[in-house]
Amino acid sequence: MAAKTSQGKLSQDTLSYYLRDYPEKDVCGWILESVNFPSVLEHISFTFLIEGISRVTSHQLVRHRIASYTQESQRYIEVKCEYIVPESVRTSGFEERFREVVENSFKLYAEMVKAGVPIEDARYILSQAVTTKILMTVNLRELLHIACLRLSEKAQWEIRELVRRMVEEASKVVPEINDLLRASCSEK
Repeated sequence: MAAKTSQGKLSQDTLSYYLRDYPEKDVCGWILESVNFPSVLEHISFTFLIEGISRVTSHQLVRHRIASYTQESQRYIEVKCEYIVPESVRTSGFEERFREVVENSFKLYAEMVKAGVPIEDARYILSQAVTTKILMTVNLRELLHIACLRLSEKAQWEIRELVRRMVEEASKVVPEINDLLRASCSEK
C-alpha cells in the first residue's frame, strides 16, 4: 500500500482493489522497485523472539537503534548456567579452561545470591557468554540495513548466524527479501 500510495496509484484504483483484487504476478516487481524508495519498506515490520544468543551478540544487535527491543533482565531473574562456547575456543584447545572460568563465575554468582547479595549486583561477575532472550521489532528497511552489515564476512560469527536466520524467517512473509538484499547491499 505504501508503494502504491507513493506512486499515486490509489487515485487510479481503490484501496480494496489493491487489498483484494490485485494480481499476484505484479507484486514482485513493485516490491523490488521499493529499494529505490525505501521509506515504503518501513511499513512492513517483523517481530522476532530471539533465544539462546550470548550477551555479546545482544549488545551488537541493540546498536541498531531503528528497532525496538525488550531483553530478558538479569536484574529481576536469577540467571541460569547457560552460555555459548565459540567454535574458535573449542578448536584452539581452550574449551576446558573457558568452561571452568565461566562455570566458576556462575558458582560465585549463586553463592552471592544465596548470601543475600541482590541479583542486580551479583550479575556483575557473569560472563558475556551467558545466554539471553530478546524480543525485537524491526521494519523491513532497517532489517535490510542490518543484514547488509551483519551478513558480511567481517561480522562476528554469532550475529552473522542470527541475522541469517532472521532473513530466512522474514523470507517466509516477503519471499523477495533476498532480491531486496542484493539490490540494497550492492548500493553500499
